[in-house]
Amino acid sequence: MNNPIFAFSAIRRMRSARTPLLVTLYSLLLATLAYFTVYGRFMDATVTLGDMRLSVDGYAYMVMLQFGMLVLVAPAMTAGSISGERERQTLDLLLVTDTGTGRLVLGKLLESFGFLALLVMCSLPMLSLVLITGGATFGQVMVSVAFLLLTALAALSVGLLCSSLFQRTVTATVMSYLSVFALGIVTLLPLWYDVKRIGDLYDAMNIVGQPLHMIEYTPLSFTLNPGLGLFSLLAAQTQMFSGTLWQFSYSLANTYAYLPFDHFLYCNMAFLGAASVLLTALAALNLHVRKPKAPKGSKRA
Repeated sequence: MNNPIFAFSAIRRMRSARTPLLVTLYSLLLATLAYFTVYGRFMDATVTLGDMRLSVDGYAYMVMLQFGMLVLVAPAMTAGSISGERERQTLDLLLVTDTGTGRLVLGKLLESFGFLALLVMCSLPMLSLVLITGGATFGQVMVSVAFLLLTALAALSVGLLCSSLFQRTVTATVMSYLSVFALGIVTLLPLWYDVKRIGDLYDAMNIVGQPLHMIEYTPLSFTLNPGLGLFSLLAAQTQMFSGTLWQFSYSLANTYAYLPFDHFLYCNMAFLGAASVLLTALAALNLHVRKPKAPKGSKRA
């Protein structure tokens, strides 16, 4: 990609001693979890169905662990990308060049996303251990990786927008985490209506003499909230919530077998991608509005 901001930032990050150290520690953490939850159960002389079920749960735990780490780390990575240049008094120098605000913002975003994508791809061998148990297909593992990458991209975009709005890195970082938390709460608000709607559709379908079929309804909360997107991913691939969901929602537990969670997941992934594009465009637009103008004396006659 012909983007000098991305090229310079990526080279600087990859030459840092912290990058291989973080990748190694991240991989060791997942490898340890994978050994005790998945691979280690196949080292015994006999393997029971319970061991195979627990290994599938280990795959789910690895996905959840990565999801939590990405949501916690990603906003801080881009929160200082623009505000840091502003604090170093180098932002105006970048804006008056022919780089352009769009390439500047995109370069900052891709540099941080590339590092997180490297971490996620390093987890692919550990996630693929679930193929031993048959708990998930290789295609489903790749879908999990794609969902994690889109989650990271959306969280990075939130931090990037806050970095373009606020002058100080500390303020941008705090607002990034507050924004992620607020968005998580706000997108959960439609859940009450969605659960009620699903229950009503199930009751209407559950008439004597009428066969039960998949509920054709796309909940807004499952589309907008990344946490519910993770729930849809694990529910579609591992069925791990089928027994415990009764403790939280009778309607969802009662209709669990009739909800197309894979469809919910794809809608959530599409929303995360669209939100990332929108937030990045807003960050570039904000910088374009604030872009300093060249002095009048610099114009040629």
